[in-house]
Amino acid sequence: MLATTDEAPFATPYERDCARVYGLVARGLAHSRAELSKALELRSTTTSRVVADLAARRLILEVPGETAGRGRPAAVLIANPRRIGASVIYVASQSLSGALVDLNGHILEERTIALAPEADNAALAAAMAELGGFLVAAMPRGMSHAGTAVSLSGLIDIRGRQWLMASRWPKMRALDIQAILEPVAGPIEICRNLDAELRARAAREPKSFAGGALLLHWGWGIGLAYAVDGEPFSPAGGSFGEIGHWRFSVLEGRRCGCGNTACLETGAALWSLLPLLRRHWRSLGEDEAKLSEQFSNCDLLSLPEIDQAARILARALANACRLFFPNRIIVSGPFVANARLWAHFDALFRTEGTLEGLAMPQLASERADPNFEIHGAAAPLLRRAAEELLRAA
Repeated sequence: MLATTDEAPFATPYERDCARVYGLVARGLAHSRAELSKALELRSTTTSRVVADLAARRLILEVPGETAGRGRPAAVLIANPRRIGASVIYVASQSLSGALVDLNGHILEERTIALAPEADNAALAAAMAELGGFLVAAMPRGMSHAGTAVSLSGLIDIRGRQWLMASRWPKMRALDIQAILEPVAGPIEICRNLDAELRARAAREPKSFAGGALLLHWGWGIGLAYAVDGEPFSPAGGSFGEIGHWRFSVLEGRRCGCGNTACLETGAALWSLLPLLRRHWRSLGEDEAKLSEQFSNCDLLSLPEIDQAARILARALANACRLFFPNRIIVSGPFVANARLWAHFDALFRTEGTLEGLAMPQLASERADPNFEIHGAAAPLLRRAAEELLRAA
């Protein structure tokens, strides 16, 4: 269940009872009125009133149970996953993709629109508006739309709701997401894609993400997210973790799509290395998921440019650890799918070391999974929409 709730946002005892009942049913921890009354120490009359209100709002459903003898079978309570849905628009390689997600995180509808590298503001705006309208129209009957979450790579302005820059589409600048989507698929929320992914990973494994955690993506671009106890750090403006645009003297003279030179991405990102890699392996595509499979069979370390990329990135990550001191680091993207390259990178990172007396953080590789990004982006919208219905009960 993506729309997790707690008692904090609710003002009255009755609203808090509604939130507690809904939470237990949604998590599958109670299946009947009797179980709810026992677990929450509520009077049966209070439980019946709350259940009736939640059923009237269609947040929960009462379905006939099995008969265990004479008499009418007891009703079974289940959460209604189709009561609220959220749209998510996100970047997938050289495309914009959209997904309609229900409260259980199930994807009900999807669409992808490919965009050429020379796509500008007008082309991206048209694709976003088409995806937003399509997903709203695809909602099942009876579903309320919580809004559209736009999960983006590159540089974004969260407060201004603008997509400032992306290495995939260098002609795009300062795209006004709010103006594009609010009329067709509002309300709108934008987030960094790595923040969304890290939020969802931490929600799935909360114990593993206790303390500080870093997520480094090494793919088409290079970016970083940081979370404390599963909650991503997100400054008011939205700009954060642009490790790919840290500048290195060894890369001097290489021009980056951000307008500067000598950025880390110019020597280590997929967009800069792919022309070289295709001279050795002509069938390489641009989709990161496909490249993960292809890279697993390539001798990437035979190329000195890949060795240099791993060395610079390992040092950049070690320096980032001296800022955040994480307990855990996850590295995702197609490059880490290559076993030899990952082992080499792991060794380089450990050679960089940490400050004396401090333990090295846990380092793990994970293949990027768009479902994490989709769930992490949709969760805040779904939670707020569920809280509004709970207050109305």
